Amino acid sequence: MIKKRFITIIIFLLLTQMLIFGDSNLKEPLIEYKVNWESQQLEITVLNYLENIYKPLPTLKFSLESDIKQNFPYILLNGIELITIDSKTKGEDFLKKHPSIMSPIFGLSSKIIKNHSIFTNNLKILESEYTIDIYPHIAELFIQHTRATKLLPILDFTPSANFSGIVIYVDKKLPMYGKQNPGSFNPSLFPRVFDENLNIVIESLMVDPEIIRGTGAVGYQKLEESLNLERIGQNPLEIKARSIFGINNTDLIISTRDAVKILSRQNNLDLIQQGKIIIIYNNID
Repeated sequence: MIKKRFITIIIFLLLTQMLIFGDSNLKEPLIEYKVNWESQQLEITVLNYLENIYKPLPTLKFSLESDIKQNFPYILLNGIELITIDSKTKGEDFLKKHPSIMSPIFGLSSKIIKNHSIFTNNLKILESEYTIDIYPHIAELFIQHTRATKLLPILDFTPSANFSGIVIYVDKKLPMYGKQNPGSFNPSLFPRVFDENLNIVIESLMVDPEIIRGTGAVGYQKLEESLNLERIGQNPLEIKARSIFGINNTDLIISTRDAVKILSRQNNLDLIQQGKIIIIYNNID
């Protein structure tokens, strides 16, 4: 989960605010972003401070909401920059390397949904809340493969079975591979799972791109939530992560024995391709 506040959005907004608002007493809006991995949405809250503004409230509300909508492309751009893509990459890093996706991002403005826009704090703040679905709208910007990697079972005699899904439990704090201090897991668009020898067990290239667009390479849940059985079925393989790997704390290491339970049967390999995976985690807020 990511939550970050911006007092200013981008230079464009700073330069145009006086023209848009037409009122020198109006403070710069505060923008709050939150990546909600459980609901699979980017949440955007815009706070406009209205002290010393003497306009009819309905007129002011309409004007401010119109301004927000006009600047959706730039507001959305900042939110996407915050999203963790994988173990090495944030949205901001990806944009620097692939500036061509700027245009598709701007085209997503029509996909933003207004949840509410209300006056709070004795009519001193207009709070406007918006959301946009991560899947498919944001995720498809970062998918770079057209078909899932073909997976074949390994030859191993570890006892296993055909499971309906894969559930990985992550403690609040786990050892960090290669580091002395423990750390907490961070969700991302494309997490990876390794065995104890750092062999890849699960990665996004193994997942059908259409599945990623629809529901993501993996699902995320908090420990107190009921398991999404629609995703992982009635008989999932339940395993515990041993440690965390990756610069952004997005990747997990599981036991080699658990890895073999997945890799030794074609049915279980197919679960990866179908995205039938849930990571259960609890961050320390």
